[in-house]
Formats: sequence, structure tokens, C-alpha cells
Amino acid sequence: MIAANYTYAREMARKILKKHKINEVPTNLQVICESLGLEYVELDDPDELDGMILELDGTRVAMLNKAKPFVRARFTLAHELGHIFLNHDKREFYDAEVAREYGEDMPENAKPPKEQEADAFASELLIPVEQLKKYQSDLKNPDKLAGIFQVSKPAMTIAIANFFGSARNFR
Repeated sequence: MIAANYTYAREMARKILKKHKINEVPTNLQVICESLGLEYVELDDPDELDGMILELDGTRVAMLNKAKPFVRARFTLAHELGHIFLNHDKREFYDAEVAREYGEDMPENAKPPKEQEADAFASELLIPVEQLKKYQSDLKNPDKLAGIFQVSKPAMTIAIANFFGSARNFR
């Protein structure tokens, strides 16, 4: 199995932010989606997956589970955008049974490389390192930063750990 390329995923997220002239937080995902002609459909089923992007009759549709917390939906959408911008083959899916077993707490190393790359893309898209640098005085307050960036506290905690170079996947 080919290892995930975190550097490429993060660089691609930075390119997308630059291309769309997004230089403030929270990241405006709507601007990116509109540039792709991406339409939204909201699902309301707490037992279903967080979301996915499908192509229906030539139109890309983002299906997001509104039963999930808002910050989770943002990360899911950013993750799915990662699959698009990283040119991941949409026919390749990871084991849904494994995903259900772990739920949202699936360890990163249990995910296939393309899922790990999409997570790295989403993290950089929503919590750009250049923006995080502006909040260095608040790095000890992940709750506050999570609110500013509109991400979950766990996502912000990982981003802060990556910022300091202590997370194993930061490259």
C-alpha cells in the first residue's frame, strides 16, 4: 500500500485557498463549492455516514448529514473537497464496516492513504497554518480557537499539535 502524501495534500489546500483568495477564518467553503458548481443535499439520519460527494447526471452533489454537528459537517465537506482536488478515484472506497466499527474515532492509521490525505487537506483548508500563526497567543486555548475557525475541539487540538511538530503525521 502506498503511504499517504500529507505534504502534497496540505500544499493543495493552500493552493485552493490562494486561488479563491480566502485569507480569513473561518474558511468560506461556499466560495469553493460554488466554483465547482457543487450542489448541496442535506440528509437527516443520525445513523448514516457524515457525508459524501456524488456525481448525478453530470452534476456534483454534496450530501451532508445535518444530524451531525455543524463543525463535523464542515470538516466532512472539506474532506470530500479534498478527494476532488487531490484527484482521488471516486471508485475507491474504504471499508464501510471498519468505519462503522470506529465511527468518528477511527485512528488515522486505520484509514487508507487517500482518506488520510483527504483529512490532511481538510485540516489545512479549515485551519491554515498561516492563519493559525496569527493566533499564537491563543494556542493554549483550543476551545477559543475552535470557535474562531469553526472546527471541532479535537480537530483544533490536532492542528495545534501539528503546529508544534509533535503529531506523528505532520510532515
